[in-house]
Amino acid sequence: MRRCSTRFAIAPVLLLASISTMPAAQAQNYPAKPVRIVSAFAPGGTNDVIARIISQKLTDLLGQQFIVENKAGGGGVAGTEFAARAAPDGYTLSIATTTTHVIAAALRKLPYDPVKDFSPISLIGITPYVVIVHPSLPVRNMKELIALAKARPVQIEYGSGGVGTPGHLAGEMLNTMTGIKMLHIPYKAGNLALNDLLGGHVSLTFSTTITSTQFVQSGRLRGIAVTSQKRLPVFPDLPTVAESGVPGYEFSLWLGLTAPAGTPEAIIQRLHDAVVKSLQSESVRSALASQSVEPLTLAPAAFARRIASDFITYENIVKQSGASLN
Repeated sequence: MRRCSTRFAIAPVLLLASISTMPAAQAQNYPAKPVRIVSAFAPGGTNDVIARIISQKLTDLLGQQFIVENKAGGGGVAGTEFAARAAPDGYTLSIATTTTHVIAAALRKLPYDPVKDFSPISLIGITPYVVIVHPSLPVRNMKELIALAKARPVQIEYGSGGVGTPGHLAGEMLNTMTGIKMLHIPYKAGNLALNDLLGGHVSLTFSTTITSTQFVQSGRLRGIAVTSQKRLPVFPDLPTVAESGVPGYEFSLWLGLTAPAGTPEAIIQRLHDAVVKSLQSESVRSALASQSVEPLTLAPAAFARRIASDFITYENIVKQSGASLN
């Protein structure tokens, strides 16, 4: 499968070069009419909920309606392509995710370029994962899991919502960084993998906190680590994978706000400032936490660099795992 790492490596320069300028006075008058925020997934999912949380706060701060428009299809590709083709005038924005802008690009050829076709506005937050195991698996921490996996190569099975999904790649990253070989069992959806984990048909999964909390707290499943850079408030006693003997391991999905490439820089900055102010609101932070999202902002240029560097990371994981959707 053909991939273009060089293109992504120089992405921040291309992004900055593609942003046009406009007088500050015009940006101060923005927005002069309602703005739509495209969510590339169906209503009710995390992407959609985050879009609505942010859109309401932007409406309050900027004095015009920010309206969420769902355009689901193709695992987020259809809506993302639609957003990429919109006029670069600041009136069509989109919620970008690691899935639509990094993982999908590493797995297959897309009808849009996730770097060249977008102007990043700001990161909104990240979603870490929890390593959860069935109680029958005789491990209580990552060191014991790694030791068991080395003793039983290809015998410890981990489930995910399918090939190329975050749950799959999180496991492949662990395989690569530790030299173990857990066996990936793909399902048609993440909830099916979780059901089989509850039934003891697979040994473990990588799950979001919103999904795993009830099962860990009830004792039906055992949490052994979190995939974030630091411990999570919801699981303060669970160490990170990195501090459990796998230094450098981090697997967190991000969500951010983007505009079509060529959107005036002054508008990008005005929107970025509004997102930053939104995330300072306790009500917004609480609403994000309810979706397992940790608020985190990045300036447009820094967000562009993160997209570029994440692509290289996930491209390597995909190559090592042999995953492909083509």
